[in-house]
Amino acid sequence: MKKIILMSAILILAGANAWAFRNGCGTKPGASFHWTSNLNLSEDQKAQIETRQQVFAEEMSPLRDKLFSRRMELQELWSQPSPDQARISSKQQEIRDLQSEIQERATQYELDCRELLTPEQKEKLGTSVAYQGGMRGGHGWGRHGW
Repeated sequence: MKKIILMSAILILAGANAWAFRNGCGTKPGASFHWTSNLNLSEDQKAQIETRQQVFAEEMSPLRDKLFSRRMELQELWSQPSPDQARISSKQQEIRDLQSEIQERATQYELDCRELLTPEQKEKLGTSVAYQGGMRGGHGWGRHGW
């Protein structure tokens, strides 16, 4: 029975992970970012952002997979009849470290993408982000998936 529950949890989490990252970092192939939709990007800017998005998604994929694996390992540790606190704490630290690395890379990626914008576009974006509660918060463009 425990194996069935564990396998069900793994399948649900795998599906949730795939759904959460289905379009990379808030984009659809061939489309500009949600947060840039009202910035009147040039075709060159769109192409550069799309290229950066693809590179970013490729760089993030192994980290997301590793994070997913560590979460599964943590769940397995918790499913033991007598969970080992030291192993659980260690696994939780690994997860926090991965989340931190993903967050740092995502922040750098967002800053790099902003460098492609003109001063007017940056100003418009700043107003939009402030109104929406931030690029990742409020009604912004959502989570990167971590």
